Amino acid sequence: MTPATPRSRTRREPSDRRRELLAVATAAAAEDGLDSLTPASVGARAGASKALVFHYFGSTAGLRRAVALEAVSDLEQTLLAPDDRPLADRPAHAMALFLGSVTAHRRVWEDIWRGALAGDEVTEAALQDVRSALVGRMTTTAGVIGFTPSGRLQLLARGWVALVENVTAAWLGGSGITREELELLLLQSLVVLVPELPEPARAGVLAIVRRSDG
Repeated sequence: MTPATPRSRTRREPSDRRRELLAVATAAAAEDGLDSLTPASVGARAGASKALVFHYFGSTAGLRRAVALEAVSDLEQTLLAPDDRPLADRPAHAMALFLGSVTAHRRVWEDIWRGALAGDEVTEAALQDVRSALVGRMTTTAGVIGFTPSGRLQLLARGWVALVENVTAAWLGGSGITREELELLLLQSLVVLVPELPEPARAGVLAIVRRSDG
């Protein structure tokens, strides 16, 4: 009898194993939030040891940060994606993209905005990049048409982004309005709080608002 040939084991790269564990942690956070994540719970769910999760993420805080950064990265990439739509349509499209990404990671964003990772410098730096990306999407018309955004416009746009975060966080926490109504509300606030939004973006937003009023 010919002896059985031993099965060869395929060794996974550390980066692949980390991605697997992160995917498990992300799925767990989507169900129960960031506060539910511990190396022990993720290890049990992934069929791995707690020590292995510690090895790849360093600590419970590091694990939660990694999951939060996945959501932040998804939103940033969404906002930085090229947009070939007419200039007047871009603010409404950017708002739809923003809310689409946030609702796809609803529980994680709820926890981020309620301060679950408050004081975490890495997460805060990533959030600042996202805020800049959203300001850029909403004021992008200025650069395209050769208009240099003033310091006043930049300041108002950043204030409006802070409003968007707070209102969206409140909506995620429970509200009687639909996502479509939320999008409209945020666009209405844009033309009020950022009156210097350049044309034709401003006209495009106003047209949406007026249609809804009619």
